[in-house]
Amino acid sequence: MNQLILLINFLGLLLIDPFLLADLSITQNIPTTMQPGTEVRVTVTVEKGTLSGFAKLQLDLPPGMTATAIETKGASFTFADQKAKFIWMALPSTPSFKVSYTLSADATVSGNQAIQGRFSYIEENDRKTYDLPTSTINMGPESDVQQVAETVTTEEPTSSDLASVGAAAPAGSTVMAVVDNASGIAPTQGGGGVTATRTITPVTENEMLVEVIVKKGDIRGFGKLQEMIPQGFTALEKTSSEAIFTTQDRIAKFVWLNLPAGPEVKVVYKLRANERPEGEYSIDGEFGYLLNDETQKAVIGTSKFFIGPKALEVLANQNATVDPVPNVDTELAARQEAEKAAAREAEAAARATAEAERAAQAKRNEATTAQRTTTEPKRVTSVPAPEKGVVYKVQISAGHREVGRGYFAARHRYTGAYSIERHQGWIKYVTGMYGSYAEARDQRVAFNAAGHDFPGPFVTAYNNGDRITVQEALVLSNQKWVQ
Repeated sequence: MNQLILLINFLGLLLIDPFLLADLSITQNIPTTMQPGTEVRVTVTVEKGTLSGFAKLQLDLPPGMTATAIETKGASFTFADQKAKFIWMALPSTPSFKVSYTLSADATVSGNQAIQGRFSYIEENDRKTYDLPTSTINMGPESDVQQVAETVTTEEPTSSDLASVGAAAPAGSTVMAVVDNASGIAPTQGGGGVTATRTITPVTENEMLVEVIVKKGDIRGFGKLQEMIPQGFTALEKTSSEAIFTTQDRIAKFVWLNLPAGPEVKVVYKLRANERPEGEYSIDGEFGYLLNDETQKAVIGTSKFFIGPKALEVLANQNATVDPVPNVDTELAARQEAEKAAAREAEAAARATAEAERAAQAKRNEATTAQRTTTEPKRVTSVPAPEKGVVYKVQISAGHREVGRGYFAARHRYTGAYSIERHQGWIKYVTGMYGSYAEARDQRVAFNAAGHDFPGPFVTAYNNGDRITVQEALVLSNQKWVQ
């Protein structure tokens, strides 16, 4: 009798288990084919019924493929050692839910690639596992991959290609040329009017600074900038705008789970040649994002640059970029220092008294000299007279390298006069000489209105040729600050 009861219970378990497992169903829409060097959005649908508590979804990707989370439904996401993991401390309460991720393939991937996965969960204090069906992606024959790589790295733009885009290049773009489909990848606008541009500036003959600006408008959420750099080069992050930066093989990626709020995003990375021969190289890239839950992309296009002596030649001929001085709002500083004006006023009065005494002594010396030299012929000198009293100027730029007039003409469309000062380790470029703060202020406003895009500009002050603060100058010259 006992054996019969055990047999009935065993048969009951065999019958019940299939019904229990039927409550859990997981599918993902992985495509059957992909092109090397591209990416797709994959959605995983989990039909879980009343299942709750801890769970983990793990996807095992082949080498050369990566996953980046888009929608996690409250899970923590990691990707390491070719394993993408979604981990929930507590599953969503709904009977079914969807998670999504971006599946990317390197340009070197070829042939059939298999993706396996499993869903682990806890039920009645027992760990259980649901195996996902294996998905196979055809990445194309290896010969096609090699042909794509050769097309990207070896084709050179013709002179007509470069001429067609040179006229449209903005002022200040130096070693960058975006070419068309005849010799590279053309830039294209993404959905929602999103565009991206790239500028490459040589630092040394083997190092470049690459700046990418994405004009995204008010688009938020997931975003990924992917750059295909030349073989044998290394990309090093400089400015990421809160993105996660990674490199693998020839791919440099900036990934945002939630894009910054501003209308544009700028990233900068250093590109270093690792014993590569001198010559011409190129970069391709694109920016991927979501718009109305649909994957979109803006293609940046192909940019070329040079390694070796030609890079330094371009650097010398095209005017090096000036390192901007951190902008200082001298007007705000003047207001903030108002409480210190009394102490400075006393110091300034003492200094003015000393200056007056020195001036009086100088006049006495001049009179004595004139008496001695009345019979001597006058000498002509080209030495400019030193600045006397309080004067104001406008600083338009500063840097650690000295540049010429060609730089200001190309970068700022400014051909006016300026003078150079070396102050506190900086090379500073100033214009004008005004007796009142208001005149210098008006010139600063005029520079801004003219669209010169100076890194500033702001008013500076001097007393007998020595640079002082604007607040000190206002006290010495008995002038009032004006907005």
